[in-house]
Amino acid sequence: MIESINKMLVIGILILFVGSSFIPSITGYYNNEEDASKLIFYTFDRTGTKKCKAELSTDAVEEISLLFDEIKEKITNNPYSDETQELKNKFVELLDTNGLISKRISKDHILSLLKPRWERNNENNPLTKERNSGSFNNVQPAPFSNTGASYICSIVGGGHGLLFLPIMIPRPRLVSIWSSVIDAQTMAANLVTGRGFVASGPQIGMALGFMGIGISFAIPGQPASFGFGGYALAAFVGGDDIETYPLNQEPIILEENPPSGTWNVPVSLSELSFRLSDPDRDRMSYTVTTNPDIGGGEGSGSNGVYTVPVSGLDFDKSYSWTVRVSDGEDTVEKTFSFITISTPPFDPFKEGWSYRKKVEINHSLIEEDLFNFPVLINLVDSDLAAKAQNDGDDILFMETVDIANKIYHEIEKYDASTGELIAWVNIPRVFSDKDTTFYIYYGNPNCNSQQIPSKTWDSHYKAVYHMNYNNEGLIDSTMNKIDCTNILGNPNYQKMGKIGYAIDFNKSNGDAFEGIDIFDGEEELTVEAWINLDNYHPSNCIIASHEDAWYFYISYQYNSVIFGCHGGVSGSCAIDNIECPLNTWYCVVGSWSNPYDRMRVYGNGVLKDTYIETLSMYSSPYNFAVGYQDNMGKFFDGMIDEIRISDIERSENWIKTTYINQNNPLNFLTFGIEETN
Repeated sequence: MIESINKMLVIGILILFVGSSFIPSITGYYNNEEDASKLIFYTFDRTGTKKCKAELSTDAVEEISLLFDEIKEKITNNPYSDETQELKNKFVELLDTNGLISKRISKDHILSLLKPRWERNNENNPLTKERNSGSFNNVQPAPFSNTGASYICSIVGGGHGLLFLPIMIPRPRLVSIWSSVIDAQTMAANLVTGRGFVASGPQIGMALGFMGIGISFAIPGQPASFGFGGYALAAFVGGDDIETYPLNQEPIILEENPPSGTWNVPVSLSELSFRLSDPDRDRMSYTVTTNPDIGGGEGSGSNGVYTVPVSGLDFDKSYSWTVRVSDGEDTVEKTFSFITISTPPFDPFKEGWSYRKKVEINHSLIEEDLFNFPVLINLVDSDLAAKAQNDGDDILFMETVDIANKIYHEIEKYDASTGELIAWVNIPRVFSDKDTTFYIYYGNPNCNSQQIPSKTWDSHYKAVYHMNYNNEGLIDSTMNKIDCTNILGNPNYQKMGKIGYAIDFNKSNGDAFEGIDIFDGEEELTVEAWINLDNYHPSNCIIASHEDAWYFYISYQYNSVIFGCHGGVSGSCAIDNIECPLNTWYCVVGSWSNPYDRMRVYGNGVLKDTYIETLSMYSSPYNFAVGYQDNMGKFFDGMIDEIRISDIERSENWIKTTYINQNNPLNFLTFGIEETN
């Protein structure tokens, strides 16, 4: 195709130079006169070229030129809209007012050139109506090649310098050719699909069956300019800068079922469904995979709803499924997740477990009832070392004895040689007026892993980072899977932390982690972390941030731990006179609530400051980051452990209880004696 177009352009160039001495043309020139602005108006139709010259005021020429530029844009982007037709009528009236319409032609004839026969016949075509609706428009063009082609199209052009427009072969007039050696722009778009090209800069072009209008004008002290617009059976342009128009719009995956993030999906689920939509109405192909594997499929088609069969789902299991779709040019992939319904109540002693211990939460440390509260268990138990599986997979938590409900947990660390266990257990209700009891079971050599991290953290946790991985970045324990795997510098992993391992950040090395843009634009927010400072620095030490949405940092200048957010008004609150000495673990929490118009900051579980201000959080263009601020390069110096981010304002009692539990878990919990099956 491109080779044949190039041949046609070569022929066009020959015609240009052979015929330029006797064929009507618009020629650019420089106007050196002081007062008069000159304008020539052309009409091009099947029978010939007509022109009318006039000397006008500069204001009049500029008015005509600006209106013509507006018409050119409308002809290619919205040729059938009422606004386009009104502009055409307005332009013809403006020409007539300035004496640029020859008595030999009528205004209706000029309008007919801007609405040729194939366009008039196309008005009731469903595809034409669809194009005019805008579904193919308003998309930025993208680099394509040095040759553009469009068929049954609207075409417009304009620029400065020397231009021959058009050169027509004697009757029947089949071809128009233009050339600009200085600067020009040509746009062409198919009347049905809206697809075409934009050619900018020096170029040579050819239009077959062109009908339309043109202007050539020169304002004093400026180089001559030109413009043309109309319709053609085919248009070809060669130049240095050719772009497709519009850019292919990628497919959209939506309306997944089950909705991503759903809990308690029945294990009887037999299919997954989703909708595919392509704005360009292209045909698409897709594949669906699941993890763990419960089924999948592939296929192709147009816009619509698609299903794939699944089977063999287990209780209390997290599943993800990925849809990958391509329209032949762009490929899109989205991953969804869901968790199946809880295991029905059962008696572990009748299902293969041999040992259990009673666990009690000291209610005197609880000021109000808390629901779905993640309790930290951190102990060394020789019974676990002797009787649990080496990887701790058989460790199980239950609400009570005999037939009971399973309690969700996540194991952060288990050492089979010592029986060291660091686990998070989601307690459905922690009572403030009586001790809360639950049970730990172990000693089942034949079971699979009983932990379900994604159900351990309630749906308000956007991300939970235990900071315990080695060289993998920050891994999110929630079902959101917002991992921070973009690693900056060389962080020191698996340092002894407040809770298991922590990560050591060296300010001079620029150690930090980046995530994705997700923690902004929320109505509420809570950020929690344990920090251990190596040094105070003149510049700020960033704990975590999503500039320009929110930030959490140590300020040496103000001797404060500061939490703040950006909205219509910026605001912050602080722990003044830093209470965390160097090389000491300190728990910091910052929260924000739009409904209550407040920000709060806590130190070691105690509310330190409240800032009252009406604020709306910005959506940030920067990445979420741990250990530095994306747009300022200010790094943390010390260790960070256990970062949590929630999309609600956690209560004062929740934050206080969290600190008490994590600071001294053995005082928070009491373990009973071992009971056997």
